Amino acid sequence: MNATVGVLRRELLIFLGAPVAWVLAVVYLATLMTGFFVVGFPVGDLRLPGFWSGGYAALDALFAWIPLSLCLFVPALTMSSWAGERRLGTDELLFTHPVSIVSLVVGKFLAHWAIVVGLLGAAIVPAAIAVRSLGALDLGVVGAGFFGAVLLAASFVCVGQLASCLVADELAAFLVASLLLFALVGLGLFVRVLPPAIVEVAWYASPVVHYVETAVRGVIDVRDLVYFGTLFAAALTLEVLWLEGRRWR
Repeated sequence: MNATVGVLRRELLIFLGAPVAWVLAVVYLATLMTGFFVVGFPVGDLRLPGFWSGGYAALDALFAWIPLSLCLFVPALTMSSWAGERRLGTDELLFTHPVSIVSLVVGKFLAHWAIVVGLLGAAIVPAAIAVRSLGALDLGVVGAGFFGAVLLAASFVCVGQLASCLVADELAAFLVASLLLFALVGLGLFVRVLPPAIVEVAWYASPVVHYVETAVRGVIDVRDLVYFGTLFAAALTLEVLWLEGRRWR
């Protein structure tokens, strides 16, 4: 546990001490706020107006943007997780310390997850306060949507870290993670253009279905917990196994 906390603290300090990370965070928040208040969500079958033009007290457009926005933000956040360590040569140093691979993986995951959850809270809470001041906002639905976003962020961070440990270059890690996440999200957004034989499988495999179709509507479904838990566990397990193999080469 102490080792995991130490890795967590190290990763958070690296993020907080990097000016580029702060710029990335500000750009991410500004993008979400612009999408919610001004642009709306014009993608796929789920088309929602911006808050100012729609004029109804709900955060649906903000929640709808979260999966797509995380497809870019999470890879940018996690691309240096292992690829950066390898570039600097600090991964070999970490492997020589009396710290288990599990502690390293979990510590990095918790740090990145905490950063994403913090930024999601920084977007959702002010938006909810602004909307509630103008209309009757259902806080139960907002709470369920935020909970779903937290689960979504956890699974995306795991995929981002897995991509970072599989490739040696940070840019490649960003591209691989982004493509994987966009592919998963796209399964739900564009399911109607897929062959009928795989529609049902693609529908269940997409995180959009387990988030926008349930949590954003105020419903916490056990099947969603199973889906995100499976994606989370599979990505972290593959990351641990891959790094264990590298450690003993």
